[in-house]
Amino acid sequence: MRNLSQRATTALAVVCVAFALIIALVGVAGIIGVRSATNAGNSVTSDELLTSTSTGQLGRSVGSAYATGEEALLSSNSGQRSRMEADLYARLIPQVDSQMSALQRLHARDPAAERKDISLLLRQWTSVRDLLSPSLALTGSRVAIANRLAASYQPLANHVDQLITAEQQHADVSEAQASGTGALTIWLIAAAAGLGLVAAAVLGVAGVRRVRRAVEPEQDQIEFADTLQIAGDEEEAHQLLQRHLERMLPGSSAVVLNRNNSADRLEAVTPLPSDSPLVESLRGAEPRSCLAVRSGRSHNEDAGRAGLLACAVCAVCPGHSFCAPLTVGGEVIGSVLLNRASPYADAEDHRVRESVSQAAPVLANLRNLAVAEIRAATDGLTGLPNKRAATDTLKRMFAQASRIGSPLTLVLLDLDHFKQINDQRGHAVGDQVLAHVGAALKVALRAGDFAGRNGGEEFCLILPDTDVASGYEIAQRVRTAIADITLPGVDVTITASLGVASYPEHASTLERLERLADAALYLAKRSGRNRSEIADPNVPFAVAGIVSVNGHEPEVTVAT
Repeated sequence: MRNLSQRATTALAVVCVAFALIIALVGVAGIIGVRSATNAGNSVTSDELLTSTSTGQLGRSVGSAYATGEEALLSSNSGQRSRMEADLYARLIPQVDSQMSALQRLHARDPAAERKDISLLLRQWTSVRDLLSPSLALTGSRVAIANRLAASYQPLANHVDQLITAEQQHADVSEAQASGTGALTIWLIAAAAGLGLVAAAVLGVAGVRRVRRAVEPEQDQIEFADTLQIAGDEEEAHQLLQRHLERMLPGSSAVVLNRNNSADRLEAVTPLPSDSPLVESLRGAEPRSCLAVRSGRSHNEDAGRAGLLACAVCAVCPGHSFCAPLTVGGEVIGSVLLNRASPYADAEDHRVRESVSQAAPVLANLRNLAVAEIRAATDGLTGLPNKRAATDTLKRMFAQASRIGSPLTLVLLDLDHFKQINDQRGHAVGDQVLAHVGAALKVALRAGDFAGRNGGEEFCLILPDTDVASGYEIAQRVRTAIADITLPGVDVTITASLGVASYPEHASTLERLERLADAALYLAKRSGRNRSEIADPNVPFAVAGIVSVNGHEPEVTVAT
């Protein structure tokens, strides 16, 4: 799933980058196009400037022809007049005619108004040129012709000046418009491309977040499944399931409920807040009280709208509740109850059911493993822990007492004349005696005390945080409880001898504590049985009538 998320994210990033590149290419192409259009506009402007220049050159040529013609008309020197007339007819007038034709060609595609101005200019030039004709100079007064020439030239010169000014102004306006339009278009394209890039970036980020949000629940599910496989015991697995559901569904409180078939109870196996309404509804609740457990299907409960059949467990919860059964092999072993203010969507229901279906077999396996471990450490006849479990418990509780400096009392118990009961009454009666003794020990001891069977007719009692005086009282209570045992239909007397030793009053090591308790038990046997004796820590081996031999403690065999 993580690889899928990475591939989806990578693909989305590639799409966004491609989108950004396309936008960038469009922007570049647009800018190039605008620049090309601007260049074309500048070319038009250049043409207009060329027209303006040509008009100015025409104006200067007309002025030169006029000045030369006027001077020739008014000159009294025939030789000088002949030279000026030759220059006028051979060079100046043809030059003006050529420039006039070129100007006409430049304005050939112009609007009609501009072509009309050129036509007027041509007619004005024709009037001036006619006055410069050699034949006219020979037939009339030169002074009169010069005056008529000046009168015809002045409108032409003014018209040329107007055309030059208009062309320059038009060129300036066209250039400014082209440059402004090009710059504005470039900015608009650049802005559009920038917005496109920003949009691509936003789309990419939003897409990546959406992909991650879509994949995140699956990643959480995989993480939960992996972590669940390494849970050390059923309690840890319950807590993992609770934390996973509360993390997956924000605002929800999750409770794991266990079906205790032996006690016909439904009980919470994850912590409940003290103010939770479930504390009261689960008090004495049976498995069938939960509709999800009863039906084997998920159940929704809405505090604002009661159903036809309300759940006795979660109906008291405010808001909305969703309960999913923990089912393994068709058997419901418990349920998971979630509650929050808002209702649960179908997708959330599906994720809860998926989590519960993953957790159910793991919980069942851990429960079976715990049962197997308990059975391996339990004596099948008495229901008490066996010798291995008793030895391990004694080591652990002694180490804890040593660490925190609290007292610990060890009581060794041996049934009196048990061999005779087996020999005379049979092993079946002996087994009944052992079973009844195990039940009596469970009743007589306190909640934190430990009772185990060491084997045969010998038992051990471990009393934490108990000094020797209190330990002796408990031993006497146990001895009395055993003496009160009666077997239906069997006339047999059951008594026990007990030896009591305490840490740290009697011994500072576990080995010596066990030896002293065993010695006290031997003393009880020698003193008449059916009694409790306290160890004597002042002799190397506290057994009445037994002293150390050469500084060594003798081995003791307790007779039954």
